[in-house]
Amino acid sequence: MSQNSRHTNLTYTDFEYNRLAQSAQQYLNNPVLMHQLCDRVYERLNADIKIQKERIGNSSTGRQ
Repeated sequence: MSQNSRHTNLTYTDFEYNRLAQSAQQYLNNPVLMHQLCDRVYERLNADIKIQKERIGNSSTGRQ
């Protein structure tokens, strides 16, 4: 049973899907890992927002 994502062209083999599911379960069962994951996601989102704000700021100053 392969898993196809509707939003991407990725196709997961059974092995890859099972490995991903096992990793997800490890994070769900370990509060320390989950906390680290949440911190990392937060850092990445903040960095992305900063880049977007810089991009918007640069484009708006160029339109004056």
